[in-house]
Amino acid sequence: MLYADDAEVDAVSLSERIPITPLVAFGYMVFVLIYFPCIATLAAIKGESGSWKWAVFAGLYTTALAWLMSFAIYQIGGLFL
Repeated sequence: MLYADDAEVDAVSLSERIPITPLVAFGYMVFVLIYFPCIATLAAIKGESGSWKWAVFAGLYTTALAWLMSFAIYQIGGLFL
């Protein structure tokens, strides 16, 4: 729908419009596998620990870890590709 009114839609392929390399895709997949758990998981952590402190910690920790891993994959992978 973003390109519905654009006359050059058929002239340019999707891979040329959105430059996602295999390295970027791999970093994104790693991020999605590690990042912030669902709200139900955070609620379960809160219920078992009795405090929102651990639930917030789990959310922030997993998101930071996912970002660091993705960043490392992209930067280290860029050295070899």
